[in-house]
Amino acid sequence: MDNTVIEITLINTSKFSEDADAKKKAEDRVALLTPIAKAFFTDRGLDTTITGQQVFGGHGYIREWGMEQFVRDCRISQIYEGTNGIQALDLAGRKVARNGGKSVDAFLADAQAWVDANGDNAQLAAVKDDLQAALALLKSSTDTLLAQAGDNPDAISAGAVEYLDIFGYVIYAWLWAQMLAATDGRDDDFAKAKRITGQYYFQRVLPKAQSLAAQLNSGAATMMDLDADLF
Repeated sequence: MDNTVIEITLINTSKFSEDADAKKKAEDRVALLTPIAKAFFTDRGLDTTITGQQVFGGHGYIREWGMEQFVRDCRISQIYEGTNGIQALDLAGRKVARNGGKSVDAFLADAQAWVDANGDNAQLAAVKDDLQAALALLKSSTDTLLAQAGDNPDAISAGAVEYLDIFGYVIYAWLWAQMLAATDGRDDDFAKAKRITGQYYFQRVLPKAQSLAAQLNSGAATMMDLDADLF
């Protein structure tokens, strides 16, 4: 399966495959990735439009240039289907904790298989270690979430948003690795731009997952210890 077209391939397989095992695996993967696709990308989309608005300074806030329209249009995308907080709870609770992280282990196994199969690609040399570290971070974050949930019923609610974002950043790291690998042997401007943008992602964006993991690791106590009359 070509992992660069994961979503459409998996949806088709989950709906139309006559292979029961393949159909079940695709259904599980679609269920796992759907809340991430809904929440992670709409959150980052709003971030991007706000950055674009900021470029215009005060003019970005008025209608003349159109940037405020982009911000408003992207903002609604975060609450169209149950809000992104609900998507995070769905991921952490129903799609991960309920099956003891087996769905995440299956995803990581597929990602690692791709890394192993493409390890000699010259374009991955500069990012392979970072990608491996990202996959390991997702595994450790999953283990942390499951351990916390076993000790404290509030853990899922407290860490769901951070966990979803960690997962999103890691998926995107794998996707960027695939894009970089696809430029191997090419010297055109499009390939050059892809390589620079990919390096930017690994150096300036992916590290955000580390800070999110630190938040997740802190647990639920400071979020849940305030009595109602202290608000």
